[in-house]
Amino acid sequence: MDNSIIVFYFFLGVLLQLPDLAIRFFLIDLGIEVATLSAFQATMVIPWCLKPLYGFVSDNILICKLRRKPYIILCNLLCMIVWLVMYTLEDQIWVAQCLLVLASVFTCFTDVMYDSILVEIAKKEHVEDHGKAQSWCWGARAAGAFTAAAMGGFLLKYMKPQDIFILEAVILLLVAVVACALIDEQPTVRGIGARQQCRAIVEAMKNPSLWKPAIFVFVFAATPSSYTAFFYFLVNELKFTSGFLGVLTCVRHVAMMAGTYAYSRWFRNVPYRTFFIILIVLSAVMGASPVILVTHMNTRIGLPNSLFAAGDDLFLSVIGQIALMPCLVLAAKLCPKGIEASLYASFVSILNFAGIVSEYSGALITHLMGVTKNDFDKLPELIMICTFTSLIPLLFIKLLDHGTIKDVVERNRNRELELI
Repeated sequence: MDNSIIVFYFFLGVLLQLPDLAIRFFLIDLGIEVATLSAFQATMVIPWCLKPLYGFVSDNILICKLRRKPYIILCNLLCMIVWLVMYTLEDQIWVAQCLLVLASVFTCFTDVMYDSILVEIAKKEHVEDHGKAQSWCWGARAAGAFTAAAMGGFLLKYMKPQDIFILEAVILLLVAVVACALIDEQPTVRGIGARQQCRAIVEAMKNPSLWKPAIFVFVFAATPSSYTAFFYFLVNELKFTSGFLGVLTCVRHVAMMAGTYAYSRWFRNVPYRTFFIILIVLSAVMGASPVILVTHMNTRIGLPNSLFAAGDDLFLSVIGQIALMPCLVLAAKLCPKGIEASLYASFVSILNFAGIVSEYSGALITHLMGVTKNDFDKLPELIMICTFTSLIPLLFIKLLDHGTIKDVVERNRNRELELI
C-alpha cells in the first residue's frame, strides 16, 4: 500500500478537527442560539452531500492529464484563502457562516480525491485482507483529529478563535506543498465520458448489495441528534472550559482509533446483521446515558461530571466508528473501475445526507421542546426522544445481506463471472 495516502488522511483529520471548537466558541460569542447552531451544523454538512459531483468533475475534467493531484493542491490553496478571510471577521455572523460552508466545500472536494485514491488501493487487496487499507487510513485520520483536538483545546486557553483560523490556513499551505512532493499520479488520456459514467453509476447502484445497505445506513444515521443541546449544557450549565472540552474531543478520537483497530482486528468477519443489531442496541443504551448527567443524578451517587461526560463520549464514538466501516469497505470493494471517485462518493454522500436529516430533525425537536442556551429543563426528555428513535433501524435489518462482508463480495464476484 502507498504509505503517502496515510499522511494525507492524517492531515485531513487535523484540518477537520482543529477549528471545530474555535468555530463553536466563535459563533456562541456572537450570540447564536441552540437550535440555530444545530441547524447551521447541519448546513455545514450539505457540501459533503455533493460528493458525487466532485467525483464526477475529477473523473471527467482532467488538469494536466491528471484526475486527483491538481485538485488536491488547488482545493487546499483555496481553502487557505477562506480561512485567512475568516481571520479578519469580527461580528458578521452570516458572512462567517457562508465562508465556513465554502471551506467545507473545498475540504470535502479534497476528501473525495483521497477516497478515490484509497478505493483504487483497496480494490487491489486480497479478499482475506478486505478493510485493512481503509482501517489504516481511517486510523490515521482519527490520529490527526486527536492531535488537532489536543492542540485546539490547549491553544484556545491562550488564543482567540480567529488565531486558530490562521493556524488552519498555514497547515493547508503545508498540505498543498506536501501534495506536490508525495503524490505520484500517472497521466490519464481522458475520462470515461459523462454519459458513460452516469450509466455506469446507475448500473452499479442497481446492485442490491449496494443499495440495500445504503438505505439501511441512511436510516441508522438519520435519527435525530441532541448533541448540540448537550454541548450547550456542558458549556453554559456545567461551565466546562475550552481546555476540558478539548480533552473530551481527544478522548473521542482515541475511541475512534480504538474502534478502527477493533473492527480490523475482531469484527471484519462478524455476520453483517448480527454486527448491526448489537451496535444499534449498544448505541441506544449509551445514547440515553447523558440523562444521568443532565439530571445531576451522577453527583448524587458520587460521580463527577467530568468523568461521566468523558465515558459517554468514548463509547458512542467507538460505536459510531465501527458501524460505518463495513459499509464503506463494501462500497470500495464493489466499485467498478473508472468511476471510483463518483460511486464511492455517492455512497458516502448518503451517510452525509443522513447526518443533515439527523441534525435538522434534532434542531426541530430542540425548538419544539423549548430547549435554549439558558433553559435545559426539557433536555432529559429531548435526549430520551432521540434515544428511542435510534432503535428504528432494527425494523430495516432485513435489508442487509446474510453472512460477512467477505461472503457478500465473493457472491458478487461469482455473479459477475456467471454473466460473462
